[in-house]
This record gives sequence, structure tokens and C-alpha cells, in this order.
Amino acid sequence: MNELKVTIPAQRTWLLALRSCIGACGSIAGLSIDTIGDLRIAIDESFDLLTHQARGISSITMLCKVDDEGISVSLTGERTDCAQECIPQDPEIAELIIGTLVTEIKLESDSCGTHTVHFSLPVGGECYECR
Repeated sequence: MNELKVTIPAQRTWLLALRSCIGACGSIAGLSIDTIGDLRIAIDESFDLLTHQARGISSITMLCKVDDEGISVSLTGERTDCAQECIPQDPEIAELIIGTLVTEIKLESDSCGTHTVHFSLPVGGECYECR
């Protein structure tokens, strides 16, 4: 199994790092350019969901696993003790949007909002490392 873990500050300027990493993971998994684009949009939507909650987020950790069956991604926000002024994003809408891009999605939430987004996508054929 191939696994990538990266933690970034919860600032929009760092989102490019997550988008680049998911692109590399998608390439290793043998996904098409269009499917990699879908994964990048899923990352964008997940980032927006995690950073628009009642409590602030100091960092976001992405864990991406690639094997011959598929690619699975988890994004987890490290919460601060401070409330933030924002309009919290509706998790149901985010789940619908992300769900159109991937095959499985699961949100983890509590009374303070959504803190983790999991999604996965099967791969067709062999991944790069399996060839």
C-alpha cells in the first residue's frame, strides 16, 4: 500500500499543496486527468467545509492511501479553542457536491461542526506502482 500524509496551515494559500499532492496520488493510482481534476475539486470543497465551521481550524491533515483497489482520502481539521466569525458551511450541501465527484463519502461531525471528511474512489486497472 502507498500512503501519503501531509499537514498544512488552515489558510487558503496552502490549499495548492493539497491539490498538488492529490494530483500525484491520482497519477500513481493511474487515474485519468479528468478524474484527478474531480479529486482536486473534492479537496477544495472539503477544505472549505472544514474551514467554515463554528470553531477555528489551525491546520488540516490529509491522509491519502492508494492501492490496487482504489484511492481513499481523509482530511481532518485540527481545531482551536476559539470561535470564528463566519457563516458555517452546510455539511449536507458539501456532502452532495463531493458525492458527485467520488463514489463514497463520509463526514464526521459533532456539536462544533464537521471535523473530518473521508472519501474514496475505485481505480480502473493497475496503479503505477503495480506495473
